[in-house]
Amino acid sequence: PKPMIKINGKPILEILINKLSDKGFKNFYISVNYLKEQIIDYFGDGSEWGINIKYIIENEPLGTAGSLGLLPKDLKHPLLVMNADVLTNMNPLNLLNFHNRNKAKATLSVHNSDFEIPFGVVETKNIELIGFQEKPVYKLTVNAGVYVLNPEILKLLKKNVITDMPSILLKAVDKNLKVVVCPIHEYWIDIGRPEKLNQVTEYLSENTF
Repeated sequence: PKPMIKINGKPILEILINKLSDKGFKNFYISVNYLKEQIIDYFGDGSEWGINIKYIIENEPLGTAGSLGLLPKDLKHPLLVMNADVLTNMNPLNLLNFHNRNKAKATLSVHNSDFEIPFGVVETKNIELIGFQEKPVYKLTVNAGVYVLNPEILKLLKKNVITDMPSILLKAVDKNLKVVVCPIHEYWIDIGRPEKLNQVTEYLSENTF
């Protein structure tokens, strides 16, 4: 599974857990599906890392938010949710403080990214040529895959129903629950492709995470 890919000798998920543990997080839920035994056998109950780990077993993939519907119903505090293939130097306590300060029910972290179109973009009006943009760069705000959710948000989820995170956040907005956006200015990378893995390997060899 992708979270078990090693960077400088450690699985991505272990790097995430170490960072969160260093910031005081002690209770973890890990959602597992594909090759789940590799994750469960490696981390166990978390005692080796001085934390408590419980596993949410997805018998079928439930999307980026569906497994949250399998969490205990008696949670009373905000929940920090992270995609396990995202690494960021953001302090998660700052995100929690932002969430609480703004009295939000859900907080979505975002990151500014530049996207270059590798072609000349043609500008037209109807069928007439207006101009060209050579390899333009667009600045976009993207979902950074780190969230804070209050228990009220979890109540919007149905058990074992495929749900993605954008859908549940928009459902919260429809119900007039306050959803806010927090920018991440620190290092952030989504390790979704081999070239990204090479980038983060180089970064972690030169920087403290």
